[in-house]
Amino acid sequence: MSKKISTIFLTLFLVGVLSVSCSNKDKTGAGDGNSAVDSSKGIEQFNGNSYVSGDIGEGSYIWVSIKDGKVGIMGNNSNTSEPEYLGYMNVTGSGTDYKFWSDDRSTEGTLKFTSDGSSVTGTFTKNETVPETVGQPVVCNKK
Repeated sequence: MSKKISTIFLTLFLVGVLSVSCSNKDKTGAGDGNSAVDSSKGIEQFNGNSYVSGDIGEGSYIWVSIKDGKVGIMGNNSNTSEPEYLGYMNVTGSGTDYKFWSDDRSTEGTLKFTSDGSSVTGTFTKNETVPETVGQPVVCNKK
């Protein structure tokens, strides 16, 4: 899959993260999809989780993976087989709201998880590879 399509997927995902508004009043769980996200914890509470979007066009999907406190975002032509991520980006934030960026800062965006951690919306705020994806939210559901 081309780098441009992958970037489009990432942008759409990130835009969706920003568009979701959620409450975080119940902070009893660790974001496993069955309990509330802990607002005192960072992205590590989602380590090991993978999320996939619905079809964003032409049988394409966006995948998001949280690993070792970083985020990988990749486009794929399957919503059942997770792709191999080309790398993981830096993340900062806590609870349900995060910002991510590539090492060279050519790609930046936001992630917003639902209060139970069952989905995440991603939005690119900067994407030098595929600038048309900036500001387009993409919602991905936990796999």
